[in-house]
Amino acid sequence: MSFEAAVHAKAIRLGLLSLDMCAKAGSGHPTSALSLGHLVTVLLYHAMRWVPDDPTYPTSDRLVLSEGHAVPVVYAAFADLGGAIERDGHLRSAVLSDLDTLRVDGSSFDGHPNPRAGFPFFDAATGSLGQGLSVAAGLAIAARHDDLDRRIYCIIGDGESREGQVWEALDLVAERGLANLLPIFNCNGYGQADAVSDQQSPESIARKIEAFGIEPIVIDGHDPAAIRTSLEDFAGIADGTSPRAIVARTIKGWGAASLQGHGWHGKPPRGEALDNALSELEAIGAELTSELSIGDQFAIQPPNEDTRSPSPPATTIPFGEAMERCGFAEACQSGRLATRKAYGAALQALGHADP
Repeated sequence: MSFEAAVHAKAIRLGLLSLDMCAKAGSGHPTSALSLGHLVTVLLYHAMRWVPDDPTYPTSDRLVLSEGHAVPVVYAAFADLGGAIERDGHLRSAVLSDLDTLRVDGSSFDGHPNPRAGFPFFDAATGSLGQGLSVAAGLAIAARHDDLDRRIYCIIGDGESREGQVWEALDLVAERGLANLLPIFNCNGYGQADAVSDQQSPESIARKIEAFGIEPIVIDGHDPAAIRTSLEDFAGIADGTSPRAIVARTIKGWGAASLQGHGWHGKPPRGEALDNALSELEAIGAELTSELSIGDQFAIQPPNEDTRSPSPPATTIPFGEAMERCGFAEACQSGRLATRKAYGAALQALGHADP
């Protein structure tokens, strides 16, 4: 059995689950999910070091899905792996039937990544496009400050890359030499309404990345071997000072020809259209996994043990006292404080209250 066949088989399974859950929800973005099937498979089942039943383990690698609307493919993998979700203050293993609750009120499987909804695998809610790389940069800086070899992965859409905040964040990545962070641009050629412009082509995105002094690695995002090689190469330099980024050419609606092209963004197929898409995906699965035998040719890598001393518990500090510690007592008494200073002071106060 080859690694490639195993990845194809898993990506197709995740694609089938994504189509099914979005059809039952009557909403969602299955074609975006299909474009990420191979990347998510190699990340979650092979490259990332993490613990499915303890998704917030301190030393685990992290994934930020800036292209948040494509989250069904991550939910599918998570349920397939029995990852822990939170319900009523308790963790339990997700099961495949949980996918039927996509976008249902009170479900852990929200329409976009949302840890507050009970999906602690993600560190922050994303899907307001353009913001994920900033979150990932913060996680990378925090890992460096905490002396952890945690790797951070951030998936960004090509249409999303038109947002200026993406490039402001990349500027920070270059300035700080955040080699422990890997931006992955999912170039499936389509945005919300139509094809992306030439400014968001893989070639243009690669040139922009290179202009920041970051090495772009352009790959076929449906080639398991190319994905594995690029991720392993990143892991080898993650403690260095020369960041790199992946530009992955993908197909929106990969495996289901009837869903490709314009008109299927955020529109899950149902009825006959769903049956056709499922049949197409299963057919290409039979073609690509002919070498597959029983078992999988990959395994999740565990993170390093967290050997740090436990943090002291959070304490409650009166706001006035916290502001005094930050040197703003006089400003509080006068009732005049610039908004930007108040914001910074509030962050410092939180730091005093919770290490």
